[in-house]
Amino acid sequence: MIKNKLTCFAASLLALTSVSFLAGCAESYDVKLTICNWEDYIYLGGKEDGVKVKGIVERFQDYYAETHDGKKVKVNYQTFSTNEELYAQLKDMNADLICPSDYMIQKLANEDKLIPFSYDDANDKYSASLKNWDENGSPFIRNRFKNEKLKNGKSFLQYAVPYFWGTMGFVYDSEYFEEEDLSSWECLWNTESKFQSQFKLKDSVRDTYLTGIFHVYKDEIDALDKTAADYNEKLSEIFNRCDDYTIDAVGKALKETKKSGGTVRGFEVDEGKSEIISSKAYHANLAWSGDAVYSMDCGDEVGKTLNYIIPEEGSNVWFDGWCMPKGANQELAEEFVNFICRSDNAALCMGEVGYTSPIVGDEMWEFVNELYAADDEVENKDEVDLSFYFGKEAKILIDHEERGRQFDAQFPTEEELARCCIMKDFGAQQTKVDLMWQDIK
Repeated sequence: MIKNKLTCFAASLLALTSVSFLAGCAESYDVKLTICNWEDYIYLGGKEDGVKVKGIVERFQDYYAETHDGKKVKVNYQTFSTNEELYAQLKDMNADLICPSDYMIQKLANEDKLIPFSYDDANDKYSASLKNWDENGSPFIRNRFKNEKLKNGKSFLQYAVPYFWGTMGFVYDSEYFEEEDLSSWECLWNTESKFQSQFKLKDSVRDTYLTGIFHVYKDEIDALDKTAADYNEKLSEIFNRCDDYTIDAVGKALKETKKSGGTVRGFEVDEGKSEIISSKAYHANLAWSGDAVYSMDCGDEVGKTLNYIIPEEGSNVWFDGWCMPKGANQELAEEFVNFICRSDNAALCMGEVGYTSPIVGDEMWEFVNELYAADDEVENKDEVDLSFYFGKEAKILIDHEERGRQFDAQFPTEEELARCCIMKDFGAQQTKVDLMWQDIK
């Protein structure tokens, strides 16, 4: 999954902060921690009223010295752009912590390339070294991902501590498209002139592949009983099909969107989240929820209203998690993860990145209300209950005019999440999917 997770506000700080966590480290140190994370995926710090504000890496270095009798840790912070890039470089980077996505976590764990965290599956608890996750982790995220099992029968959570999560949908120009226009993935195969060359898809095989899955198997998906206890399980089986027939059918379906008069004008990795703001040529992007937040934030600054929607058939719910590769300094790695799982630190990262943190402590609830609670003078408000996510009574009043925008991108409803599926590792079939993808491009 290729992601450049950066809010519009954070982009304005990037020039000030891009090297702040690399400079300033002491020349001598007692221990070194090597982290490899997604680009633009952590609180970088910046300046407030001319005063430098430290980012998470610098804060951890200070914290370590304070709690280890003045000993110094040097953090070697590296970045990657795709899961596949991380996988290819893993053996040479000697990392203590990495942050891959769900399907890559499965692949690495199944290939025995990760050290498990100390996690008690039966009681759903980590060891004391990760107490901040146990105290602050969202019960929804905890339950959703602990039930995902690897080939060895162990839980996702034993090999990855969730860091951010989100969904996949469309970010779109609300002056061009109505919500109902994009309520189904079938809009990508709509032959009406309004839809011609109006979309860009992701130059990311797994993310664009899912659009084809929902088209090829639409009738079967529509026939599922959404009230059944095993609904998500059945939907997930369809969502993750990669047999030879499905690969061929998805390939043909995606080619249809590219033909003359088709809906898709091209593929993009990262530039689409900015292009959708200024473009007059096309009006919708396949987008990760956090990139949609970025687009909506920046659009608001220039008077362009963009919205976000998860199509009715379903979508992907993903998470990126902290993992320890073989050879990692487990004690030090877990100390950093525990530090970033503090509610105040998680709120800083969520504010900068734009994706949803699985940390739900008091500071996070205050931050969400600061961002989204409607002002008193707003007349038309919707009460939204996030108790299922925060694990306590958590109701918030949202401006009705702001529905379908940043708040809903970051906090989908239980009903929406019930029709979102987790990507599985395709194993040996991934090679065939990659060949299909090369042919399409």
